[in-house]
Amino acid sequence: MPRIVLLVWIGAALGLTGQTPDARADDSAREIALLKRTVADQERRIATLERTMRSLQATNVAAARMVRPSWRNAEGWSAVKVGMSRDQVVEILGEPKSTDAVVDRQTLFYKDAADPVGDVVIIDDRVAEVASPRFQIFVTQQK
Repeated sequence: MPRIVLLVWIGAALGLTGQTPDARADDSAREIALLKRTVADQERRIATLERTMRSLQATNVAAARMVRPSWRNAEGWSAVKVGMSRDQVVEILGEPKSTDAVVDRQTLFYKDAADPVGDVVIIDDRVAEVASPRFQIFVTQQK
């Protein structure tokens, strides 16, 4: 009895389940064809997604070029928030035309020729006040 069980187990392990070699080859061929179709479908989907991503990136770059925040527009001044570092302010508004520093307080002045546009007060490397009379923006640190 144990020999019969062993032979059945070996036969199953070797794929001798009653299928002819031609039937197994047909099953394998169908599986391979299915896998090829699945891969082709995934490649099409990936190509579509990549085209969509490139299109979105191009749109974002174009939009960023159109309205680049700076000290010359209200978008730049409204992007500056209390608590930002000096580097973040300079990244948004650009380099100031002049600065005034006293101990740990620094004021960045932005102006056209002699006409002031606004200023940013920085205390301990953090924005404490933002003022732009031209764009009617006044933000101060809450105490």
